Amino acid sequence: MSADAAGRPVWADDAEGRVFRRLPVTTMLNGAELTVPLHVVTGARPGPTLGIITNQHGDEFLPTMAIRQWIAGLDTANLSGRIVVVSVANPLATAACQRLTPEPHGRTDLHEAFPGNARGNTTQMIAAVITAQVLDHIDFHCDFHAGGTGGRLQGRVDYNGKAPEAVKQRCFEMARAFGQPFVHENDLTGTSAHYVTTRRGIPSCNPEVGGTFLGPDSTATYWQQSIDGLGRLAAHLGLIDAPVPAVHQVHFDLVARRELRPRNSGYLESLFERPEQIGQPIAAGTLLGRVVDLYSYAVLEEITAPFDGFLFFSRYSGTVSAGTQAFALAEAAKSRQLS
Repeated sequence: MSADAAGRPVWADDAEGRVFRRLPVTTMLNGAELTVPLHVVTGARPGPTLGIITNQHGDEFLPTMAIRQWIAGLDTANLSGRIVVVSVANPLATAACQRLTPEPHGRTDLHEAFPGNARGNTTQMIAAVITAQVLDHIDFHCDFHAGGTGGRLQGRVDYNGKAPEAVKQRCFEMARAFGQPFVHENDLTGTSAHYVTTRRGIPSCNPEVGGTFLGPDSTATYWQQSIDGLGRLAAHLGLIDAPVPAVHQVHFDLVARRELRPRNSGYLESLFERPEQIGQPIAAGTLLGRVVDLYSYAVLEEITAPFDGFLFFSRYSGTVSAGTQAFALAEAAKSRQLS
């Protein structure tokens, strides 16, 4: 199902209310049709169109459940414009609960496949459908991600620091409005959906909230943060009438960012395993965790903070491979506090 002859999306004439449809992509070897799910919530009043894409990585499914609850609670009579949601951007990766599309070809990370190719591999076909039906027709874009498997704790919103200045400023404002503890000026150039939209002059933000299999308490915390962030973003963009109170945030860029990755594989004993610890100031030399050899029980290495900073990523204790991101900090001296 593609745009019509005039290049309009299938939802162009939707009346007020909620519509769910499936966008055909291709036929799979098992004979089933591969489709991409599309939810469209149309308000009674004119306004902008916000496109939300999630589950590009198949093990990042917390955001889409929060989106489900959020759009269910919207009153379309008081909604200005439209909200277009791709609830599972990569159905094949999601079915396998893995990051990439399980297909025997290269370039199987949907996050790196936009704007897609209708005659490319399956991942590129999916990207092409999402581009034609959503990215080509929206005013604002939310590229919603989370941590995958591995117990990842995080709460930040990225935006493309390489976007044209006027678009970059709008992206920064969207990232701030979402209300997470961290706003990250990142380099998102290349082949992400975020880059495609900002290159076309469409402001976009890239939330990274929570993770997968975090347990009930942490999951509930990030679920509510996601719902609150979506509401704040919609209010900021004028889709709903609601206040967007300022929150204290830390703004940092790639110069201030430091990812800490163990040199050895083993069992990571993390000392930072609760959502409320994300955003804490960390003094240089603070012990963040240690890697233990599962076989000899020896401590292979200790992971410490290399400078005074703010913890914006951590993970639960568990097995890790050498080079796996265990912690990440924004250096205090190179970051800016916003309020």
